[in-house]
Formats: sequence, structure tokens, C-alpha cells
Amino acid sequence: MDRKDTLTEEDLEIAAVTGGSMPLPIPGRITRLFPAFAHRNYQLYFFGQSISLVGFWLQQVAIGWLVFELTHSALWVGIAFAAGGLPFLLFSAFAGVFIDKTDKQRLIIWTQIGEATIALILGLIVLNGLASLPLVLFLAFLSGMVGSIDLPARLAFLIEMVGRDDLASATGINVGVFNAARFVGPALAGLLIASFGVGWAFILNGVSFLPPIMALLKIRPIYRSSPAADQHPIESLKEGLAFVFHNEKLLFFMLLASAMAIFVWPYQSLMPVVAEKVFSSGPAGLGTLLSATGAGSLAGAVFTSSRSRQKNNIKPIFVGILVAGVSLVAFSFNYDFGLAHVLLFAAGFGVIVSVSLLNTMVQLSAPDQMRGRIMAVYLTMFVGMMPLGNSLLGAIAERTSILFSIRLGALVMLIASSWIYFKKASSWQ
Repeated sequence: MDRKDTLTEEDLEIAAVTGGSMPLPIPGRITRLFPAFAHRNYQLYFFGQSISLVGFWLQQVAIGWLVFELTHSALWVGIAFAAGGLPFLLFSAFAGVFIDKTDKQRLIIWTQIGEATIALILGLIVLNGLASLPLVLFLAFLSGMVGSIDLPARLAFLIEMVGRDDLASATGINVGVFNAARFVGPALAGLLIASFGVGWAFILNGVSFLPPIMALLKIRPIYRSSPAADQHPIESLKEGLAFVFHNEKLLFFMLLASAMAIFVWPYQSLMPVVAEKVFSSGPAGLGTLLSATGAGSLAGAVFTSSRSRQKNNIKPIFVGILVAGVSLVAFSFNYDFGLAHVLLFAAGFGVIVSVSLLNTMVQLSAPDQMRGRIMAVYLTMFVGMMPLGNSLLGAIAERTSILFSIRLGALVMLIASSWIYFKKASSWQ
């Protein structure tokens, strides 16, 4: 039976809260593929975040370019990105305690204002010739601290916007638009930096936060979970960690996410080396290889969204890992440039399916009053592990070869996920 023919109790509650008002009428054939777009709340959120994510990638390129201009050192460029990523490892779990005790919608508005302010400060110090390496590193770290609160809060807020039934759809779309913005943002950043200077990339990123802030002010949540019990922050954190470690399914979801971050996700950051050393294709070839990955990611987002109301999404997580792992192993033996694009499309598809559904299953496994803490732990084990994965596979590539490094990571992931599936996950419902 089609979604439009089935009204659940949740659908009726959503209609009552939102009054059926939609910023943009969307045809039924679209909402059947992307059920989250049937929600007024998610339409507002999506349009705001689509603009802001382009700004995010503007700033990512601008930070690297600015630090290289200041130091002419690839090492310091890496350190600058590490400074922005380190707070996710250090603070996300603690941020979850705070997120569970506050109004998530209001908190996200303030974190967006904070990130916009930092971007504008970066732009102004560059335009006024005041940029220095210590100051840029400090502001990158500060932005990462705000992000370590903002991201788990936004993930925990998704279910309050669209409900449980369409959470998988919203998650899949989020991952898809993030990857789409990855190709628009850097290209725009290159034009902007070349034409007007690096400072204006930061300024434009700061301005890009206005649409999501305005959208957030108009969102009417379907429900708000009651704040967590008033207890000492350390006790609250221990309660969240204990829930994770005593829930076998949730714990293995977290471990799978960590393994993906360490052994599979880094293949994307290694593509510049592959383009140059394996295919001798230069920047143009790198662009097409990354575009193939991005196209696969978007296809994965469509697939994930289209099955958002399926009750059991555990098997597709492992199918996604299988597709990604096998594709990357095949890629590591391949020297044909055309075939490389097909294999990277498949890898991008598998990675996004598994990561999107892992995100969804973690959220659905979390009690309402603990969702902020659970998502914060998840991000610590996923986003926080990415620098480790990049460093590990990069070091292996230095000692062996870039293709062997990608192959080894994929094989480790395939073996680990196979063990988890046949020993544990095959019995989960």
C-alpha cells in the first residue's frame, strides 16, 4: 500500500501540529521517494541547511588555503584541520549531557549564531591583514567546539521535526545534501578566492547561516521530549555511557560506525594521491573521481530515503558495507580510469547506505530523554575517529602503496562486519 493511502497516528499528529501548511507543494511521487519532504518542518530545515552547507565547504577550502599562505607547509594545513576536528573527540560526549537538558531548537539557533560569528571574525581579520597562524588555529578549534555541540543537537532534533516513521528519510537526505554541497562549495570557493581573496570566503560562510537560522525560527516540532532528570553532569554522562555499553545492539552500531570511520571513510581523502600516482590524471581527473563518489552517495541517499518506513533496516546496513568493501577491494586492483569511476560510484553508494542507516538505528534505539547523549557518543566514535583513520591509512600508504592501504582498510571492514553480522546481528529485529 502506498504511503499516501496510509495514515498513522503519527501522521495525524503531524497534520494537527503543522496545520498542513507547506512552504513548497511537492508532488506525491517525490514524497514517496523522500517522505521527509512531506513535512513542513523538514522542508524549512532542508532549504536552510542546503545553503549553509555550501558555506561550510567554502570555509573548509578557505582554512586550508589561508594556513598554506601563512606557512607554506602541508603539515600545518593538516594541523589546522585537526584543530577543527579534535573537539568532536574531546567534547561531544560531554555536550550530549547539556543537549538532553535544554530546548534543542533554541540551542541549535545559538550554535548557528556562534558559528556565523566565528566565520565573520575570520573574514574580518583576513581582510584587515591581522591573520596569524595561532589566531587562525584558535578560531578553528573554537569553531570545532561549537560544532561538537551543534551536530549532535541537530541529529537529536531531527526526530522532533519529522517523527520516527520518516527519520530514516530525513537522515538519508541530510547525508545526500552534505555530499552534494561538497562539490558545489569547493568549486565556488576556488572562484571566490581567486577573484576576491580568501577573506570573502569566510564572510560568505558567515552570511550563509542566516537562512537556516530563519528556518529554525519557523519550525514547529511535532513533540518535545521532556528534559533529562536534573542530576550532576558526570552522573548524567555515566548514565548515557552505561546505556550504550549495556545495550548490545547499540554498542555494536557504535563499533561499526567507528570501524567505518577508521577503515573505509579515509579512501575519499586519499583520492588526490590516487589521481596523481595511479592514474596520472591531475586535478581534472581528481574532480571526476570525486564526482563519481558523490553520485554514488546521492544514489545511496535516495535508496535510504525510499525505504524509510521499512521496519527492519539492519540487513541493509551490512549490505551497504559489503557493497562498499567489495567495490574498494576491486578498485585497489584496478588501473583502468573508466572502470575506477564505476567502482567509486558503488563504493559511495554502499558507504552512504550503511552510514545513514546506522545513524537512524542509533537514534531509534535511544530513549527520548537520552537521545542527545547517545548521539554525542555516536559522533565521538564516528566523526572523532576520522582523523585516526586518515592518519592510519595514510601512514600505511607511505610504507606500502596507496592502493594497498585502501585494500587493507576495506578487507578489515569486510571481515569485522561479517563477524558482527553472523555472530550477532543476524538475530536482531
